[in-house]
Amino acid sequence: MIRRKLMNRLMSQREKKRRNSGFTLVEAIIVIAILAMLAAAVTLAVIKYIEKARLAMDVHNASMIKNAINVHPFPSDFQGRDVWYTDPVTGESEMFKRGWVYVDQEEIRCSDPSCAMAIIEAGLVYVSPETERGIKDCEEGGYLWFPPGPDHDYIRRSAINEYVFHNDMTVKARTTWNTYQLDVYIDEASELHLGGSASNAQRVGGHAKDSEATRIFATRVGLDDSKVTPIGEQHSR
Repeated sequence: MIRRKLMNRLMSQREKKRRNSGFTLVEAIIVIAILAMLAAAVTLAVIKYIEKARLAMDVHNASMIKNAINVHPFPSDFQGRDVWYTDPVTGESEMFKRGWVYVDQEEIRCSDPSCAMAIIEAGLVYVSPETERGIKDCEEGGYLWFPPGPDHDYIRRSAINEYVFHNDMTVKARTTWNTYQLDVYIDEASELHLGGSASNAQRVGGHAKDSEATRIFATRVGLDDSKVTPIGEQHSR
């Protein structure tokens, strides 16, 4: 009888010890798996939130560039690149002078003195008064001139004769687009038309075309009524 009591007590103590011994291996694996899934979900949510904030900053900056181009008094002898647009419905062709402000994760590029002056006068990039005066004279005189640089936000002259700047307005987004561009088209009647595009594709030798990124970008900056055309990924008539 005493022996049985001792045995029962021993078994009871062992059972308590077993219950207090912590997680089993299977239980630990299940807990780790649940924690991993929660961590992944939280990480994705944080990444999505950060990208959303970056997109908002890009759209804000792009909208300011668009507005700066829209109000700038482009001269009659605008130094844009000649491009032709053929209407796919009527078949009629029209010549435009095209310029742009291109932005990527490293720099801002303006195709000509007028586009450069548009963002300089809007206070979006900063250069010395001497450089600003020089670019303005270049715009009004219809000739090409590039500051020796660097000069504040102005960095250099690109290989295709662009004015290159760098400041905090460079692209912030990472997954939706890595470049965007605001285009200006001056028609033969000297009327201004705006366009815009964006891309998340690998850029090789130019501004890569990405229809989905362009659609999102055009909608966000108020160019969602634009037409997709050969002379620019987006063109608003």
